[in-house]
Amino acid sequence: MTKLYGFTLLRNGVKYDYPFKESFSSLAPLVEKLYVALGDSEDVSEEALAALPIFPKIKLIRTMWDLSLREGGLIMSEQTNVALNTLRREVKEEGAWGFYIQADEVIHESDYEIIKRDIERAHSLGYEAVRFRYLHFWQTHAQIAINKKWYPSEIRAIRLSKSTIESWGDAQSFRGIDADKIYDSDAYIFHYGHVREGDSYRSKKADILKLYHRDGRLKKYKRREARYDRQTKCIAFCGFHPQVMKERILRLGDEWDYLNELNKSTTYYVVVEDEHEDEEKLDKVKPLCLEIIPREKFSILKFWKERKRVIIMHPRMHERLLFWDFIPESMHSPLARKWDAKMLLRLKLSSRLG
Repeated sequence: MTKLYGFTLLRNGVKYDYPFKESFSSLAPLVEKLYVALGDSEDVSEEALAALPIFPKIKLIRTMWDLSLREGGLIMSEQTNVALNTLRREVKEEGAWGFYIQADEVIHESDYEIIKRDIERAHSLGYEAVRFRYLHFWQTHAQIAINKKWYPSEIRAIRLSKSTIESWGDAQSFRGIDADKIYDSDAYIFHYGHVREGDSYRSKKADILKLYHRDGRLKKYKRREARYDRQTKCIAFCGFHPQVMKERILRLGDEWDYLNELNKSTTYYVVVEDEHEDEEKLDKVKPLCLEIIPREKFSILKFWKERKRVIIMHPRMHERLLFWDFIPESMHSPLARKWDAKMLLRLKLSSRLG
């Protein structure tokens, strides 16, 4: 069994309302220990970490941020590598892997087995890293951003023995990995960086730009960020949040279980291309009542009166118009893979409420 260790960075987590407690708690069941490069914070982030039930698993590495590393957010990768290098020095086990998580990213408990399985596969097949799918929540827990600005997937698990692998840039990803040695997982990282308490979010948005740009250029980039925010394209997302997020979601005034708004006694008709297409996955989207219909048995006329309850997994153009289905089969990035069947169905069901 491949051993897994976590590593991350944190500074001013309380001040900026990062969901770091939920983030680190979601990773804890997967790892032996979590290495946290804790920067010189202006709040009670360290005390908040010490109060977590998972604190015995946390290794704190107290650091001072060199704010001269402002251009391009380089301080984030520098701090990430502090945690990674400490992990490498202490863990000498052959075959150990590291899992990187940022303080606004959370893992869903339903993906634990997928993550463990995929890292095992990647290790046995000689891969150096595992890349995971992403869901980027925007302004609310009930919608995700899908336009080209948002990365559809990113590397979060790396083979520790490959010494050339390091965080770079603003710590979004890793370099020093052979391009053909990256394994793609169907597990999701839930990114909540843009759903926070209002004042903390505005403060974070203003201060984070200072880690990327010199003072004389801040006004220009504030305008650019505001323009990008206005152009954000979203689709509805209902239900299926990680359990560790429940208290936070309710605190921020969002609904915890949007799927309760759907009548569970109502049948939803799911049209698939053939009878065996991911039927097992689709049938597990509960608590809804689903009837799987192969395309050859589907008739627009027959189901026209029930069209509000018809989900066509891969609609033709005219079916998109007739059944008000405008959910894309992937995020808009050219790097995006198609949604897996279970997520595509959830998004289509969400659109009924959005």
